[in-house]
Amino acid sequence: MKIVISFILVISMQLHLFGVDYDKEARSIEEIFVKVVELYKEGNSKEARELTQSAYFSHFENLEAGVRINLGQKKAYAMEKQFGEIRKAIKASKDEQSIQTMIDSLNAEIKEILPVIKTGAKLVAEKSDDGGLSAAGIEANNNPWSDIYNQISSNLQSVSNAYDSSDAKAIKNAMNKIKFDLYRNTQLEIAIRRYANSKMDQMIQQIMGNVISQNLNLNKESLEQSLKDIDELIQTAIIKLPKESYALAPEIKIEEKKVDFAPTVQNIKQKMSDALKLYESGNMGEAISDVGDIYFDEYEASGMENKIGAIDNPLKTATEASFSKIVSLMKSGASSDKIIAEQNELYSKLQTSLEKASEQTGGWALFIYALSIILREGFEALIIVAAVVAYLLKTDNKKHLNLVYSSVSIAVILSFVTAYAINLIFGSSLAGQSREILEGITMLVAVVLLFYVGFWLLSNAGAKKWSHYIAGHIKDSLSSGDSKALWWTVFLAVYREGAETVLFYQALIFDASSNLDFSMIGAGFMAGIIILLIAYFVIKAFSLKIPIKPFFIATSMIIFYMSIVFVGKGVMELVEGKLFVPSIIEGVPTISWLGIYPYYESLVPQGMMILALIAGIFIIKKRQLNFNKGE
Repeated sequence: MKIVISFILVISMQLHLFGVDYDKEARSIEEIFVKVVELYKEGNSKEARELTQSAYFSHFENLEAGVRINLGQKKAYAMEKQFGEIRKAIKASKDEQSIQTMIDSLNAEIKEILPVIKTGAKLVAEKSDDGGLSAAGIEANNNPWSDIYNQISSNLQSVSNAYDSSDAKAIKNAMNKIKFDLYRNTQLEIAIRRYANSKMDQMIQQIMGNVISQNLNLNKESLEQSLKDIDELIQTAIIKLPKESYALAPEIKIEEKKVDFAPTVQNIKQKMSDALKLYESGNMGEAISDVGDIYFDEYEASGMENKIGAIDNPLKTATEASFSKIVSLMKSGASSDKIIAEQNELYSKLQTSLEKASEQTGGWALFIYALSIILREGFEALIIVAAVVAYLLKTDNKKHLNLVYSSVSIAVILSFVTAYAINLIFGSSLAGQSREILEGITMLVAVVLLFYVGFWLLSNAGAKKWSHYIAGHIKDSLSSGDSKALWWTVFLAVYREGAETVLFYQALIFDASSNLDFSMIGAGFMAGIIILLIAYFVIKAFSLKIPIKPFFIATSMIIFYMSIVFVGKGVMELVEGKLFVPSIIEGVPTISWLGIYPYYESLVPQGMMILALIAGIFIIKKRQLNFNKGE
C-alpha cells in the first residue's frame, strides 16, 4: 500500500504541472510587454524581439489551450499571429506609437477572453474538422448545430476568397446563403435569440447586413474583421445553446468522421522553411526552439501523431526521429544542405502519413488497427510480467503472485488516469511536452530496476545446490526488499505502455462513425487481449519446463536487452519533450528496435551499460568460481 500511495503522490505532482493559472499568465504577458516597449525606446530592438517571443512561448502557449477549448482554433491562431506581427513591427523599426497600439490591442483581447477560458466548457477531445466546436466542449456527434457552424465557417472563407478575386456577385451569394439558408432557415437565429442572447443575434444580423450592402466597398481589413466577428459570435453563441435548442435544428445525416491533416503538413513545411531562414541568418537558438514547437503545435496537437501511431507506429517513430535529427543538425552547426535533406526526409514521411491517414478506416480496417495496437504495445510488458511470474513459480514463491496482480492492476488504472489528464489540456504544447517527459522518465526509472533485477537473476544462476538455495536465500531476499523491486519492475513495464495505448485507441474511436465500427474496435481489442493471454500462458508454461539455471540466464539476457533499448528510447522521449537538444554523431544509423539513435546522449549511456554488464558478468563469474572452489 505504501508503494501505491507514494506513486499516486508522484503522479499528483506531475498532473499539478498541467494546471494553468490564466490570470497569472496574462499578467506576465502584460509585464513583459512593458519591458518590450522600454527596450524598444532605448534602441534595443534585438532584446525587445526576444522578450516578445518569450511572452508567446513561455506564457501565451499556456493560455492557448484554454482559447482553443472555449473559442476554437481560429481564435487561438489569430491571437498567436499578433505576437508575430508585433515582433515584425519591432524588426521593421516602426514608430513607438504603432507598436504600443498593437500591444494594447493584444492585451485588451487577452483580458476579454479570460472570463471565458476560466469558466468555459471543459475539453472533451479536440478535432480539427469541426471548427473547434468539440474542443469547446460540444461533441459534433450529439450537437446538431455543429454541422451548421461548419457550413457557415466554410462559406465565410468563400466570401474572403471572392473578395480577393473582386467578385461582388460571389460575395453576395455566399453571404445570402449564410444569412438566409444557414442562419435563418435552419432556425439557428431563433435558437440564439431564445436560448443564448438576443443582442448577440442582433449583432450577427447587423454585421451580415453590412457586408452584403457594402460588398467590395469595404477595405480588406474591415471585411476580414467582419467575417471574424461573425464566426466568433456564432461559435460563442452555439457553445451557450442548451440541449433544449436541439429540437429546433434540422436533422443532419451523420457522415464518417475524418480529419484532413493536409493543412497540418502544409503548416509544418511553411514553419520549417521559416526556421531554416532563422538558422541561416545566425539565430540558431531561435530556430531550434521553433522546430521543437512545430512538433508539438502541429504534429502532436493536431492529433496526427496519435492517428499515425494507431495505424503505423514505426512510421510515427521514424517521423519523430526526423524532427529530433533536424534539431540536432542545427545544434551541431550543420550546413543548410544537410538540414534541407533531412527536412525533405521528414516531408516524405509526412506524405506517407497523409496517405495512410486518408485511407478508409471502417469495419475490418479498424479491427486490424485495434488488434495491432494492443499486441504491439502489450507484448513488451507481457514478456516482463510472464518472466516475473515464472520466476516466482519456479522458486516456490506463489504467495508473492499478488505482487504481480496488484502492480498490473494499478498500472492499468493509472494509465487511464494519465491519459485523461493529458486529454484535459489536449491541444496545448505543454500537454505533449509533459507526456513525452513523463514517458521518458518512466522508461529510465524502469531501466534502473530492470538492470538490478537482471543482475540479481544472473548472480543466482550459478548456484549449485538449488533446493537449498530456493528454500532459503530467495525467500529471504523477497521478504527483505526484492519484492518491491519486482513490484516496480512489473508496474513500470505496464504503465510505460498504458497511457499511450489509451490515446491510440482514442484516435481510432474518433474515426468510428457507426455502431459497427465501434464493435469492430472492441472486437479487435478483445481479440488482442485473448492472444496476449494465450501467449502469456505459453511463455509461462515453457519457462516452467526449462531447467532453472538456463531460465535465469535467458531471462536476465532478455531483461538486459530491454534495458539497453529503454535507455535509447527513454532519452529520445526526453529529447522530444524539449528537455535538451541532442548532439548528433554523423554516420550512425537509427535502429529503433535496438534503441539505437545517432546521438551522444543516448549512445554514451548505452555504451556505459554494456561495459557495466560485461564487468558485472566477469565479477559474478569470478565470485562463483571462488565459491565453488570453497565448497
